[in-house]
Amino acid sequence: MRIGDGIISVGERELILRQLESRTLPPAGRRHGHKQGKSLLTGMARCGLCGDRMSKAGTSYQCSSRRMGRGCTGVSARVASIDDYVTRAFLSRLPSLEPQDPLLAVIADRCVQRQDPETFAKREAIEAEIADEETRVADLEEARYVRGEFSGAVAVDRYNGLAGRLRNRIEGLRADLLRMPIPSVDIAPLLDAELLRETWAAGDAVGRRECLGLAIDRVEVRRGRVGARFDGGERCRIVWATKGGTGATSGGDEAVEFGW
Repeated sequence: MRIGDGIISVGERELILRQLESRTLPPAGRRHGHKQGKSLLTGMARCGLCGDRMSKAGTSYQCSSRRMGRGCTGVSARVASIDDYVTRAFLSRLPSLEPQDPLLAVIADRCVQRQDPETFAKREAIEAEIADEETRVADLEEARYVRGEFSGAVAVDRYNGLAGRLRNRIEGLRADLLRMPIPSVDIAPLLDAELLRETWAAGDAVGRRECLGLAIDRVEVRRGRVGARFDGGERCRIVWATKGGTGATSGGDEAVEFGW
């Protein structure tokens, strides 16, 4: 078989199918024909004490662990206050992004993945196999050059054969990645302050949540001071999206400036 033919194995096919299923399932509020509520941070707000999800209860987001009696003393915050703070941070941050900002690349990737999840699932499967093959090459080299397990002409020939096949496999997989087009998407409307605000104003809660999900991984909500007026910078830690999922933060020690 030529290198590059039939590169998707049975296991990788199952991986692709699982990824496609997870990416193409409709949002929870749409599965049964009804919309989710108006709260923006459903699925995104996290308790600043235990890290568990926060859900809307009345006019507040409340720690799910606290509500279910799982030990956390809990955090609670008014939906309107948190949603307003995160909305203003989002609408302010995107238009201010510089071309080299890593967040911009993540937003573009997420937009493209939503448009063409199948292509990205295939690419991820191939990239995962490349990583596996490179690990095997490294293990093989360690066996020969560090542990001395290939000694003698016959053993060296065996090593060369194994290493050669692995490297050829890696080259073939990389060639397949190069031949696989990466879809493009125009994210300019997200970076234009006026257009972004117009789109936001015209959207519903579901659309706004999906838009937030392009740039924000989660919002950690801290406990407030009794009797103190709501302070978003003190109460919220916005974890901006990164490719690795760890996020960069704003809020707390880092002030967020809003130009409107």
